[in-house]
Amino acid sequence: MAITYSVPAGQVFALNGPATVTVGASYEEPVISARGEQPDTPVLNSITPSTAVVGDVDVEMVCTGSGFTPDSKIVFNGGDEATDFLSDTEIKTTVKPSLVSAAIDVPVSVRNGPLYSADQTFSFTASGGATSRR
Repeated sequence: MAITYSVPAGQVFALNGPATVTVGASYEEPVISARGEQPDTPVLNSITPSTAVVGDVDVEMVCTGSGFTPDSKIVFNGGDEATDFLSDTEIKTTVKPSLVSAAIDVPVSVRNGPLYSADQTFSFTASGGATSRR
């Protein structure tokens, strides 16, 4: 018996056994592994640092939690960021305050496939420290 999966274009996946794959489907990205296991939901406990001054130089932000994998992505203000895997409890990315023009709070989460952690908040502050909620 063959198993059929529809996979978005560009999706990387691994199969073990006979399967039919349709590339270019338009729905939530699939979670497929050789053993049929789904990833764990990541837990985001903290982000360090959690603030930066608008216009400052780039800063390295470390996310601490659990359930991180080499495929985990840091989701910063709704978009996946280039993410470096450090361990199953730490991952990091670069935050660019130089690209921000006003004080704002943005959500940060970690994604394992379609599974997301709860949000933490990263604050871009004006030099005086005031922020506004987006």
